[in-house]
Formats: sequence, structure tokens, C-alpha cells
Amino acid sequence: MRKSNRVLNKSIEARDAAKIEGFQGRQGWLFGLLLAVLVLALWVPRGLALDRFVTVDEPKWLARSGNFYLALANGDLEGTFTREHPGVTVTWAGLIGFLWRYPAYAGETPGRLTESGEIAEVLKEHGKQPIEVLEAGRIVIVLAITAVLMAAFHAAVLLFGFFPALIGFLLIAFDPFLIGLSRLLHLDGLMSSLVLLSLLAFLTYLYRGRRLFDLVLSGLAAGLGWLTKSPAFILVPVVGLLSLIEFGREVLKARRLRWMDIWPVVWPLLLWVGIGSLTFVLLWPAMWVNPLSVLQRVFTEAEIYATEGHSTEIYFAGKVITGDPGWRFYPVTYLWRSTPVVLLGLGLWLAGSLIRYRSTKIKPATWPAAALVLFALLFTVFMTFGSKKFDRYLLPIYAPLDLVAGIGWVMAAGWLGERIYLRKARLIILFLLVTVVLGQALGALQTYPYYLSYYNPLMGGSAQAPQVMMIGWGEGIDQAARYLNGKPDAERMRVISWYPDGSFSYFFKGETLGAAPEWEQTEPIVFGSDYVVTYIHQWQRGLPFPEMLAYFSKQTPEQVIILNGLEYAQIYNMHTLPGPEGK
Repeated sequence: MRKSNRVLNKSIEARDAAKIEGFQGRQGWLFGLLLAVLVLALWVPRGLALDRFVTVDEPKWLARSGNFYLALANGDLEGTFTREHPGVTVTWAGLIGFLWRYPAYAGETPGRLTESGEIAEVLKEHGKQPIEVLEAGRIVIVLAITAVLMAAFHAAVLLFGFFPALIGFLLIAFDPFLIGLSRLLHLDGLMSSLVLLSLLAFLTYLYRGRRLFDLVLSGLAAGLGWLTKSPAFILVPVVGLLSLIEFGREVLKARRLRWMDIWPVVWPLLLWVGIGSLTFVLLWPAMWVNPLSVLQRVFTEAEIYATEGHSTEIYFAGKVITGDPGWRFYPVTYLWRSTPVVLLGLGLWLAGSLIRYRSTKIKPATWPAAALVLFALLFTVFMTFGSKKFDRYLLPIYAPLDLVAGIGWVMAAGWLGERIYLRKARLIILFLLVTVVLGQALGALQTYPYYLSYYNPLMGGSAQAPQVMMIGWGEGIDQAARYLNGKPDAERMRVISWYPDGSFSYFFKGETLGAAPEWEQTEPIVFGSDYVVTYIHQWQRGLPFPEMLAYFSKQTPEQVIILNGLEYAQIYNMHTLPGPEGK
């Protein structure tokens, strides 16, 4: 059975290679042009305006990157453990950003810094702007993600053909939620891209020739994914399950099971795990000196995230929730964060698979496409068991489903092309697919560069999103800072803002203040400030204090910051507002 399968796989590999080489040879200029278009489509939305705003967690990762740099410079290998996530790839990207914009940081910093805002003070003391160093780290992340996605595209071409892969990856390129999280010094965008590459490379190994290169590439991407964020470890059971399913299919075809057929299934898995583990160890110096302690801290923290839930309230489905928002959270947030083009494309793929449609151009019901859908379902279930939930935690399913949706649209175009007049068929198919890609790109274009403000118009868009979704991750507060910078003597102003560290302070010229732990301590800060900036998170979650929200709900803001039709921030001039009641 194994010998016949190897022969079959080699013939499949040769056939697919011949098709690609034939296309390249006959229309090489078109092939090159389309590749260039894809690279630009992936990079441009992610790579422009990287200094526009700062999300809540990025100042923390900037500080962790600085600590990572300091630890390496001082030979403190154990000090390269900066967080249990573990986020090592992100701190490597941040380190490159420091080497680019502030290479002397390790020699001039007073030591390891906390995540509260000390990093910004140190940078400014040495004439460096935090946003510039952060932007440099973001550029590294964007370039890395672009390279990873292009490698994943190559695997997708081998699995599905050039044009289905191209349409699928153009949908990935212009997915607003994917873009928004792929241009930050943060974990989710990079981890999701690495997971996609690992999956597609392994599926290429499994179904397109069993090449060692594909297996090694998948293991390498898996190891980098594990270094980025611990949920990527789900690749281990998923890869094992996919291998078991394929083995079961082969056994059913041969109608026999021999012990000698098991080892060819086991050794690739062992090699895959070994390559991923080696990558995990080699690129994390803390693993060189105390591996057991490092692993224990990583998995212990992952368990805490899964069981303890949110430390503060979140907003979902019109309610303020403490703890786990329930099993509906991820399915609902996916519908809100996805796009009409992707949802319809998934429906087309499913319909084509159910009716067992076969085109001469593409086989939509192949196991690789089904495997991507299976991964999305398993990952959603896996994340649902965790009590702590944010919409971005589900990001790894977006790119695989975007790719399947692209395949669905190519299926539909092929079906249509077989039923219309031949000379017009190609033009109609081309028009349909171009319209699909432009429809996907429209959502990104409308929200540039604040892509996280996108919400699916099929679900009600930005008009209805605040009734269901928790809105805002720091975007928009930058515009409040820029508005206040235009005031006379802005450098002398004292402003209290929600998300003060980074999201506001990296842009405001004056003094930035935050809320104290108790209202009694915060009240004199509020009424002693020149301006107060409130944020949509506060209104939805009732934070930080009922007294503060009640006061400002009765006042008229001087300025309102609107993104994509949503009020993100309100700016209050405290010199024109009444003082606290009863005082």
C-alpha cells in the first residue's frame, strides 16, 4: 500500500509542478505581475501609516522588547523570559526595532523596566520618541508576516492551483480584521500567519508528494508559532489528527492494515515535533539555561487564562459581564468581524462540496480544503473552553476560512463559465472574481488605517456593533491627542485620558494623567485637569467609576472623535464645565 501511494504522490507532484511551470513558461510576465500584485496587496494595507495610533498592549511589548534586548546584551539568558505568552518572536522584532532606531538603548537604560510607562520616559530622556521605536518594530512584524504569507501562498498553489490560491490570498490580504492585527507589535497577527503556513505546508506534505521540504517548513513554522503565542500548540493534535485521517483513508482503500504501514505515519510526526521543538529552543535563550522552569511557567499561565477569565468587566451582547461570556462569544464575534464576501464564499464552497460538484479547473471537495475548515472548527471549540475571551483570540481561523472562501468563489465562477457562451466565459469569470476581490478590499479601504473599526454590514455594521461588540482597543485616542495638540500652550496642559500610556501619551505634547484606583483619589485629578478624554470602552463597561460616568453623561463634549460612524472618544474642556456636585 505504501509503495503504491508513494508512486501516486510522485505522479501528483510531477503533474502539479508541470502545470505551474507550464503556466509560468507560457505567460511568465502575467505570472510575475500577479505575484507582484499579491505582495503589494499583502504589504500596502499593513505597511502604511504605522505611526498613526497605538493599541493598549503595544507599550507593554515595547518595554518587553527593551528588556529582551537588555538581557541579551548583558548575557542574562534567563532574562529573555519576558512573558508567559511567550511572545519571543515579537520581542525579537522589537529588538530589531531598537537596533534600528536606538541601538544604544542597552547601554543607556537604567535596567529592566516595568510595563507601566517607564519605557517612554527613558526613550524621551535620550531624545527618542516612543512611537518611532514602536513603528520600527511594527515594520519588522509587517515584513515578517508578508514573507510568511507568501510562503503559505506557494503551498496553497500546490494544493489548490494558482488562481484559487490567488483569489483566496487576496481575500486574506484585504480582510480588515486580519490587517488590523497584522500591523502591530503584538502577538495575534504573527501567530495566525505562522499557523496558516504550518497548516498549508503540512497539508502539502500530506497530499502533494510527501516532500521532506514541506514537512520541515511546517515544523519550523509551528515552532515559531509556539514561540509567539501558546494557543499555536493546538497544531500538535491537529497535525496528528490529519495524519490519522489520511492513514485511515489509505487503510480503507487498501482494505487491510499491516504493522509496517504504521511507521511511515509515525516518523513524519516525530520529525515535525522535533523540528518545531528545536526551533522553540534555539530561538529562546531562556530555554538554554532553565527549560523546565520556562515550560512550567508558560503552561501554568495558559491554564490560568483558561480557567480564571477576565480580571475586569467586558461587554458582550448588550451586557456587562464579569468572567466567561459563554460559548456564543466566538461564533458571534466571527460573524461581526468577517466580511460578506468571505461568508458568501464559504457558503459557495460548502454548497459545491455537498452536491459533489467537480470542475476541470479545481476539485473543491478535496481533503485539504476540508482540513482547513476542520481546523477552524477545532480551534474555535478549543478557545471556547477558555474563560478569558477576546475577539482577536480567534484570529487564526480567519485566514484559513478566507482561503476556503476564495476557493468557493472560483468554484462558482467555474460553474458559471461552463453554462454561458464560450467567448464571453473568460471575461465574465474575470469580472466576477475581480468584483469579489474589490468587494473585500472596499471594507479595508473604508476603515484605513483604523481597520479594527470594521464591522460586518450584514450584521448591522458600525451602527449596530456597539449593542453587541466591545468597541475600541486604543484607536481614536490618538486623534484626541492631536486635536488637543492644536490648542495654544498644549505643552502646559494636564489631560486625564482613558488608556493614557501609549495610546494617548505617545501623541500628546503635554502631561498625560490616568485614573487612580479609587474615585476619591481620581476626583481631584479630573477636576484639576485642563481636559478629560473618555473612551467608548468606558461607556460600555461602566469603567472606571459610576460617579465619573454619571457626571460626564450630563455634560456636552467640546469635541467627539468618530471612526467609521462610531463615537470612539469624547473630549471635555474642564474649564467650561461645572465642578463636582455639592462642592
